[in-house]
Amino acid sequence: MDCTTKLFTEFNQNISKVCEAFADQVSSKDGPTEGEMAEHFKNFRAYIEQQTAPFWKEKKDYLDGKTGEEYISGLDLQEALAAFNESAMLIDDEATPYPLVERLKNAGPEACEQLLKMVLDTPWQPAEGEDENEFFTKFQPCVAAIRFFGAAEYEPAMEPVLARFCSFSSTQEYIADSVKVMMMGMGQKGVPVLIDFMLNRSDEEITGPYEDMMIILTHVGSNDRSDEIYQALRAGFRRMKSKVIAVICMGDYGDPRAIALLKGYLDRTVHTIDRETFYEALSAIRRLGGEINDIQDPFHDFTKKVPKDQKK
Repeated sequence: MDCTTKLFTEFNQNISKVCEAFADQVSSKDGPTEGEMAEHFKNFRAYIEQQTAPFWKEKKDYLDGKTGEEYISGLDLQEALAAFNESAMLIDDEATPYPLVERLKNAGPEACEQLLKMVLDTPWQPAEGEDENEFFTKFQPCVAAIRFFGAAEYEPAMEPVLARFCSFSSTQEYIADSVKVMMMGMGQKGVPVLIDFMLNRSDEEITGPYEDMMIILTHVGSNDRSDEIYQALRAGFRRMKSKVIAVICMGDYGDPRAIALLKGYLDRTVHTIDRETFYEALSAIRRLGGEINDIQDPFHDFTKKVPKDQKK
């Protein structure tokens, strides 16, 4: 085992203990609720980075007395890129070591260019007959690279990565998550690109990966809302095939103007809407500060039912 492999293996053991400690912080009589878990995990990344930071400042005998931080900062570009790929396959939870992220960010565009070439040259789906678990492991450097583009705010990656992502009728969740992380890192610079893909490059009925464009736009925009984003989400809502996804997005985005949009939709579809979409719409309206008492309940869940023997 060479020193790089040993360093990342040791770090993976360290991060595993930190993750266990983080999970143990959530406790209740019957286990954490979905809401508790969602709230708790907002701080997950920050907690992991804070708790594992001391590891990189410890001197290691197998690194000739250097710290992990010093060792990684001394790698040349090709060594750093090789280490990046190895870390992606060895370290759980897609947690690229921050000294390695900083080393490649400091390398400038050349590092990003080489990583983008790797991402675009690598198949994004298993070959026929290929074991999915083996493919998942092999693809991890690409997942890490896509996330890294967001950390480095490498704008040239947006167009080709989103184009490849949207070229499939469906995609794996772990790929969608990495694309979301990339675009969250781009912030407002990614908004026009997301809107273009969602509204101009999709079919009239928005489906598949283009649905993810709306989900990602919602998360990017919720940090810095604008009329441009709201209008794009409104247009996406009307064209989205899966209305339950569209409803959730409008609620998550947080613009109160969506209350009228959602209520209008419920009025028009009162006889055809499915139960899941109906209740997600109610939840969204509530989150936006709207009243739901005036909404007709097509499932009669709010209607007090009087037993037959009590009726007169």
